[in-house]
Amino acid sequence: MRHGSLKNRSILRFYPAPLRYNPRTLLLAEPPLSYTFDALLETMRRLRDPVSGCPWDLEQTHDSLRGSLLEETYEALDAMASGERAALVEELGDLLLHVIFHAQIGADEGTFTMDDVAAQLNEKLVRRHPHVFEDSTAHTATEVTGQWERLKAEERSKKGEGDRSMLAGVSRAMPALAYAQSVLSRARRAGFDWDDPDAVFDKVAEEAGELRDSESPQRREEEFGDLLLALVAAAHRMDIDAEQALRGANDRFATRFHHVEDALRRDGRTLTEMPVDAKLALWEEAKAAE
Repeated sequence: MRHGSLKNRSILRFYPAPLRYNPRTLLLAEPPLSYTFDALLETMRRLRDPVSGCPWDLEQTHDSLRGSLLEETYEALDAMASGERAALVEELGDLLLHVIFHAQIGADEGTFTMDDVAAQLNEKLVRRHPHVFEDSTAHTATEVTGQWERLKAEERSKKGEGDRSMLAGVSRAMPALAYAQSVLSRARRAGFDWDDPDAVFDKVAEEAGELRDSESPQRREEEFGDLLLALVAAAHRMDIDAEQALRGANDRFATRFHHVEDALRRDGRTLTEMPVDAKLALWEEAKAAE
């Protein structure tokens, strides 16, 4: 087990199959006792035990786990994209590990517990779904979304945050593309949008022109950012996930580039010695092979 990170530390790997840990007896037991959520929490409690716990786990804090949480999130996204069930189960387990890890740190510090996390989440889900748990009605996903936003606004008002910006709460730690999607989505729900559906494409063309005409490095950077934002707005208008679209484009580029590399390797050539038209021909060949 590598203790430098949470990598390869899925809970079900802590004890060798078929034996699993039984929190009721503090002994090893046969499944299914090992597969309860209580057993999972007890495993983490033991890992953080001040006397008999794991030195690495005991050193961790909310802050020290931030980087690996982001890493595991991306790995879960990769597993979803792969369509491999076993990979997704494992990566979701790694994400769950972070949740119970932070909850145990909170319990050790006396600030909150896993029960607090679960209770607050459950209360929020029930409160924001009155069409399921109460007499309210919402027949479409659009109606549900509108109701969700109204309930969130009411919650902010009760907290004395009624005048808070619609953009408040969007984490600036998010990757820039994801942040752009989130803030533009909120702005659009607030009514900040074009009346003409095609206007967003005019905006993209306008920003592209301003980028082309910009002269100073600072101005080019600003205009490039504006163009990216306009493209995200266009994606949102067309119900396209900009992050997923760019990931797909990245994958296609990598696949085509590998095709070009393989062709050059077979012929004993390199990219640097080839004329531009020959490179483009190989690229088109790679596209046609998809």
